Amino acid sequence: MSITVMARVWAKTQHSGAHLLMMLAIADFADEQGIAYPSVATLARKCRVQSRAANYTISVLKSSGELDVRLGAGPRGTNLYRIMLGQGVPLETSLHPAAGGLQCTAPLQSVSALHPNSPLQFGAHTPATDCLLPLQPIADKPSMNHHEPKEATASSMIPPCPYDRLIDIYHEICPTLPRVRKTLFKTGQRSSAMRSRWAWVMTATAEVGEKTGQRIAETTEEGIAWFRKFFEHVAKSAFLLGQASTRKWSADLGWLMRRENFEKVLEGNYHREVSHA
Repeated sequence: MSITVMARVWAKTQHSGAHLLMMLAIADFADEQGIAYPSVATLARKCRVQSRAANYTISVLKSSGELDVRLGAGPRGTNLYRIMLGQGVPLETSLHPAAGGLQCTAPLQSVSALHPNSPLQFGAHTPATDCLLPLQPIADKPSMNHHEPKEATASSMIPPCPYDRLIDIYHEICPTLPRVRKTLFKTGQRSSAMRSRWAWVMTATAEVGEKTGQRIAETTEEGIAWFRKFFEHVAKSAFLLGQASTRKWSADLGWLMRRENFEKVLEGNYHREVSHA
């Protein structure tokens, strides 16, 4: 543990709540350069959350620029983290063993964000129908000690979020839902939310079927195809289309991209006979 890095987190991070706790948990394993490689399972235990929630929190920290992450780049396949607060050199720079670090040459990769395993319905008496393929974030590996070894994860750079194409598909498949202006949508919180959902899709793995344990989307085209299925799923919900209530309300793209709403759509909460607002 580096007291210096821990103090830097307290003083400089913009985050609070679960995200602050995760930064402090990583700092608890870090050396003086802010480098650490605990397993996701260990971080989840320290933060008192499930591994999926830990993965999502890590992805948010990565997106904010405060945490540099490379999957499978640590010793024996552990994830390699670097707390970037007050640090000018990213993990792409080689860290030599003689300096107490690691030799890092692979390209930087984001961590999967957490999202639900469709078609799970918490509290439902019957299973959902017409839900998307069940997914889970990239699984963490077995833990052995303070810096637990894991199997190596195939690394590849997450392609940029194709905002224009995803917005076009939303307009095509859900023409009755409110339209969005691309130039306005691609700025601010809505842009960040879509980017986070895209990052999750590009790093999630299938739980069932022929692709069990494999990434469900490794290219931009595969990711776009997944979002097409997602919007087709949205289009099957009378509630989301504003047809199941006297209230003059329907979902829009910004609403669908928020984490909590995205999760509920995948879980089938808005496709039940009795829908929830």
